[in-house]
Amino acid sequence: MLCIKCGAELQDPEYCSACGTDIKIYKKLIRLSNTYYNMGLEKARVRNLSGAVRDLRLKLNKEHISARNLLGLIYFETGEVVSALTEWIISKNLEPNKNIADEYIREVQNNPARLETINQTIKKYNQSLLYCQQG
Repeated sequence: MLCIKCGAELQDPEYCSACGTDIKIYKKLIRLSNTYYNMGLEKARVRNLSGAVRDLRLKLNKEHISARNLLGLIYFETGEVVSALTEWIISKNLEPNKNIADEYIREVQNNPARLETINQTIKKYNQSLLYCQQG
């Protein structure tokens, strides 16, 4: 494992011998992040998508690739294509090799008919909101 601050190889599981950074707190954050990911995954499996989004928000570990990809899938499923693509592109930039986000991005790009349908639905939704605001 590498130190989060200086990138040195860790010799001691509690702190970095190179810069003195306390690693215990970092490890606790990673465990907590994984717990939230597992909770979000479980909610996504039972189709509680809004609950899954709350659990998958990447506040503890922004580099959690699996959580980011799952969050993108949920956004895509709920019609938030731009948010989904954003999550997948960030994921791809964090982990360029062997990342399932490549396939998700490619799937969206290779299906222009579905993308156009989504765009039209978004336009209709926005127009409906405007009508509601106008009374």
